[in-house]
Amino acid sequence: MKRITIILFATLLVFASCKKEAEPIDVITPPTVNTVTENITTNTTWTTGSVYIVDGILSINGATLTIQPGTTIKFKQGSYINVGNSATGSAIIANGTAVAPIIFTSYSTTPTAGDWNGIFFEDGTASTTSLFFCNFLYSGGYSSSYGTINLDGCNISMDNCTITNGENFGITVSNDSEFISFTNNGISNIQNHLIKLYPNSAHTIGAGNVFVPTNSSLGIMVNGGTYDKAEETWLNQGVSYVINGIVNVQSNAGSILNIQAGTTVAFTSDSYMKVGNSSGTYGTIKAIGTDVARIIFTSSAVSKTAGDWGCIFLEDGTSASTKFDYCTFEYGGGYNSSYGMVNLSDCSAAFTNCSFTNSLTYGITLGSGAWFTEFNNISFASCTNHLVKIYANYAHTIGTGNTYNSSLGILVSADTYEQISETWKKQTCAYYIDGIVKVQSNSGSILTIEAGTKVYFTQNSYIKVGDAAGTYGKLVAQGTPSDRIIFSTAAPVGSASAGDWGCIFFESGTSAGTIIDNCDLSYGGGYNSSYGMIDINNNGNNVTISNCNLSYSQHHGISIDVSSASPTLTNNVFSNIAGDDIHNY
Repeated sequence: MKRITIILFATLLVFASCKKEAEPIDVITPPTVNTVTENITTNTTWTTGSVYIVDGILSINGATLTIQPGTTIKFKQGSYINVGNSATGSAIIANGTAVAPIIFTSYSTTPTAGDWNGIFFEDGTASTTSLFFCNFLYSGGYSSSYGTINLDGCNISMDNCTITNGENFGITVSNDSEFISFTNNGISNIQNHLIKLYPNSAHTIGAGNVFVPTNSSLGIMVNGGTYDKAEETWLNQGVSYVINGIVNVQSNAGSILNIQAGTTVAFTSDSYMKVGNSSGTYGTIKAIGTDVARIIFTSSAVSKTAGDWGCIFLEDGTSASTKFDYCTFEYGGGYNSSYGMVNLSDCSAAFTNCSFTNSLTYGITLGSGAWFTEFNNISFASCTNHLVKIYANYAHTIGTGNTYNSSLGILVSADTYEQISETWKKQTCAYYIDGIVKVQSNSGSILTIEAGTKVYFTQNSYIKVGDAAGTYGKLVAQGTPSDRIIFSTAAPVGSASAGDWGCIFFESGTSAGTIIDNCDLSYGGGYNSSYGMIDINNNGNNVTISNCNLSYSQHHGISIDVSSASPTLTNNVFSNIAGDDIHNY
């Protein structure tokens, strides 16, 4: 009996172990696959976890397609979505999440860029359209003019999306389209520019985006057009805004374009900007960089050369609040031989802490009615022509702290200086007078030339003080023994010759207090045989010439009309004068 009991107990133990419950098994349900065969004309929802296959052209007209998080949309070769091409009130609301993005991709098992054509938002697209947390892959195959996302006559929101492995452009935006919101997006591995748009919509590219162009010449392409917004800002996106054509900044009410510190504005060949160009329009640029985040205006070429792009034209509609601070201008000057990388025409603007390098022509040029409200701490290097071209009436607006790394300095064009009293400040380069500079006005004008300044004259150029009837002028050129003022030839070093320039004429309107002191004058006297490098006539009693060195004159040193002039002449030294040291006539 005992043996049978033990065997029965063991049998029960074995049976109990066999009755242990099995572990649960996870069952993976395959996603629902839907082939889209009809256009969408009533409100439709594509559900989470499903796959939708687009084969051909899917049009959404007069309805909203809502795509839930985690949905995947696959496109067969050449397929695309068209929204609002024939009816208003058309929309896509594709709002994924960070953990469940919506995927738009190729149907191919071996996808390549351009497999599908993209998504086209036409003028019937509603502003409720939104793309949030969407990933777009292998698209942009429609044509070389379009990209993965294309806006034409509409406004949409797009945030936290990525576009990768795209053929042609990433996004294209027409002249009458813009983004309502565009933040925290990523675009990379695109064959052309990341975004192509127009000046009026560039400010709608928001913050937090990560752009990785295929090469340095590709960024955000800004096609030629007019920016006429009241005031907006081009944000620093980490890639260049590439100007392609002519960008105008202007409107009848006045438009202000701000460019954020650290931004690069690059120009394709022959492209340029114009501010306040059309009659009755006004514009302002405020490009305010910092010492560590300069704003760069440059060539879009991978291998840059001087003259790659044209010019920034500040026309007569440019407001005086236009300012460039901590900006670099480089590889421009290609518009034509008369203009630099920046040109001011009948307007004023401020430049501080800027640099001008590698210009095919001048650094910066000004028209006869243009001047600087500020021009301080500017550096120049590698400009083929003069660094600055300015008219004599406004040469005093060139400020201090400037560095000129060139044998050519400031070209002062023929003009009448008629300011009440201003000073040509000492620069590290010369002022090159080109033509006839007159110092005079009806009320009287005083031009002071700071000690240590160099004034060079091009062939046959000269200065006249108080020349026209009823005008008065005074020239004060007072150097020091250790910081003398130089009046000489603009001829290259080693090719100077007597008579290269004309004369400094003191005419009947010369005012009392006119003085040339501690100055060196050389290689002049070329006006004609009757005159020297200085000529004093009529009201010459108001002129003092003292402590000056006069040398290498083609004719005389100083000429005096003794019938009407009796200047004060003291401690002057003459050498290598072809005619008389002092010639009385």
